[in-house]
Amino acid sequence: MPEPRVIKREEVSSLERAPGVTVASSVTKEAGATEISSGITTFETGTSNTTHYHNAEESVIVIEGEGILLINGQENAVRQYDAAFITPGTHHRLINTGNTPFKIAWSYATVDVTRTLVDD
Repeated sequence: MPEPRVIKREEVSSLERAPGVTVASSVTKEAGATEISSGITTFETGTSNTTHYHNAEESVIVIEGEGILLINGQENAVRQYDAAFITPGTHHRLINTGNTPFKIAWSYATVDVTRTLVDD
């Protein structure tokens, strides 16, 4: 069984998923997790990710800013502290519609999450 630990921000590397969209994966298999993964995605003003889906349940919590969460084509306005539960296979996308960075905390019910892109 893995040992509990604190993962400091400076230990986490960021990946630019799209122009202006950065993903920082904190709780990962590499960090010792065996059943969950989590991190933070930042969307700069006017940016979005691509419509996609995953193989696992996902939780999204808006921690800063405001935007649109598209779920199976339906627009949902979201702002700080709003949350979403996204089931496996659900097509979704996030769009920053505000004038400041839009940040979400996400978690998956697996360390082996897949991300499949969908044509809009």
